[in-house]
Amino acid sequence: MEIAKKIFKRTIALVILKVSGVLAAGSIAGVELWQSALVAAFVGVMEVAESLARAYVVDGVLDNDEIDIAFASSAEAEVARNKKSSDL
Repeated sequence: MEIAKKIFKRTIALVILKVSGVLAAGSIAGVELWQSALVAAFVGVMEVAESLARAYVVDGVLDNDEIDIAFASSAEAEVARNKKSSDL
């Protein structure tokens, strides 16, 4: 249950990031605001869902590292790893 709660919270944050990034571009291109927001949210959720599914298929378990990787780009994941290393 704890993992599901963590994934849900991070998915909401991801949707906010994705939507805020495309609102201006969608309005410039003449796309309705709600349509560009919906597409951005859908794409963001599906990217993470695909990554989580791939991680789960490998060993049948989702651990915190796999969840972190699913939600982070490679550069952000590297920064997080460096921060964790320096905290130890």
